[in-house]
Amino acid sequence: MSTVIITNCTNRKRLGGQPPLELCTAQNQSLAATAATWIQQVKARTFTRPAESLYTGRSVQDAKWVARKLDAELMFASTGLGLIGGEQPCPSYNLTVAAEPNSIRPWLARMGLTPSDWWDAVNNHWQRPNPLATLAKRRDINRILIALSANYIDLVANDLEQIATDDRSKLRFFTSRPGIERLPKQFRSLAMPYDDRLESSRFAGTRADFPQRAMRHFVELTNASTNPVSADYQAVSAAMSALPLVGTIKRRRASDEEVKALMIEAWDAQKGSSSRLLRYLRDDALVACEQSRFRGLWLELKSRSMLRSIV
Repeated sequence: MSTVIITNCTNRKRLGGQPPLELCTAQNQSLAATAATWIQQVKARTFTRPAESLYTGRSVQDAKWVARKLDAELMFASTGLGLIGGEQPCPSYNLTVAAEPNSIRPWLARMGLTPSDWWDAVNNHWQRPNPLATLAKRRDINRILIALSANYIDLVANDLEQIATDDRSKLRFFTSRPGIERLPKQFRSLAMPYDDRLESSRFAGTRADFPQRAMRHFVELTNASTNPVSADYQAVSAAMSALPLVGTIKRRRASDEEVKALMIEAWDAQKGSSSRLLRYLRDDALVACEQSRFRGLWLELKSRSMLRSIV
């Protein structure tokens, strides 16, 4: 019997020498037509990297660690590609369901559609409808660990609804409090009760990687055994109860120039690592910097650093 790890894709991707694909929604096309056009774009592009190498960031690293620890299959819930295996070759693309500049949500809202409608359309075009329900039905799989942000819970909600009652006990969800609330009601009892107390443990991190950090904590705590959900829930509750709540940290606002100056000052000490520099800004410099804003500034500084090394 095997285990499957499902995590969300990330907006941080390794480029493969070509500009990333962009979804064009200028024309008032239907959902089916827009999804078909998108899939044609994807198929026409050279696939340069496997998914587990294309996506970057701590959330991916923690998901990969869990997959190695459990000798499990790693899969990604991708806005652009549907449900894909970690070893599946992928093109670079800019499309997300999160609140980012390249989000598909505004277009879906204008069309009166939901993220789940897009997920269904994309997976149908790949001829693999309801892939999560299909996985849960497989008898050779006895555990599916799902670490998704609230936005990606929205993306797969319709698919989850198709999972048969007898297959639901295989699932364990790791997400934020808003993510739990967005789960279909019948799945909320399968969400492990992680909260902000995780930030007072060695698994502290950013909001963006909370689900994957929680999943890693769970695996280290329980080794993802085949305990019933009640036992898993109780184990996580006890672990959270042993941790103190982290007090609210007040962070000051800073201009882009000031943030870049702080990053330059700490660049060598943090080895240019984006995750370490973000933690430095938030925990040491006590500067407020939203992740997408930080990403843009970090990429700018990284480009400068690479140019200096060439010169």
